[in-house]
Amino acid sequence: MDVVSIFALIILILSIITLLVGVAAYLAFKIRQSRGRSVKVHGGSDADSEAIFLKRYRPGGSTDNTHTG
Repeated sequence: MDVVSIFALIILILSIITLLVGVAAYLAFKIRQSRGRSVKVHGGSDADSEAIFLKRYRPGGSTDNTHTG
């Protein structure tokens, strides 16, 4: 095999792997989507309960400490 054939084979294999990873990601997305709304996505309608690391700033020095986690 010459160098051109080796490079062509490498490009072909990498293209096939990229295609397979894309199909797997799409299938994982569809499976996650079909599970319904049971998976909580960050940034939903109840954003106050999703503040994981930050404390809400309120003018006057008081902070919202309702999150227990």
